[in-house]
Parts: sequence; C-alpha cells; structure tokens
Amino acid sequence: MLGTIARVLLLAFWGLALANLVSPLPTPWEVTLNAVAGTTLVLHLIELVVFNRLLAAQPSPWQHRLQVLLFGLVHLQKLH
Repeated sequence: MLGTIARVLLLAFWGLALANLVSPLPTPWEVTLNAVAGTTLVLHLIELVVFNRLLAAQPSPWQHRLQVLLFGLVHLQKLH
C-alpha cells in the first residue's frame, strides 16, 4: 500500500518536472524543481550502477532498469 502511494507520488513528481520543462513555473519554483529533479535523476542513475548485478539477474532487466529510473529505491525494495 505504501509502495503504491510512493509510486503515484513519484509519477506525479516526474510529470510536474516534465511539465516544468515545457511551460516553466514562476522563477523561484522553476529553478528549485529543476534542481530537485536533476538531483533525483542522478541518485537514480547511481542506484542503477550500484544494483546493476541484481537488475541484470531479473527476468526482464531493461524493464526493471526503467522502473529504477522512475521509482528508485521504491522499486528496488520489492526485488529479491
């Protein structure tokens, strides 16, 4: 249940970040949102590198890698 809520919130965050690229928010929010989205993306890329072996062992590794890019540790928690 908590994982589902986290996924919905992360999807909403990425949607807002993409919308901010198309139609920027007012000045202080635009920069802040871009910085948070950039930091989140870098952290998720680091997670991809750190957990590469675990992801490569999954049945469809590229699908799991995409989900790690979107959801980060929320997705990694459900992998064994």
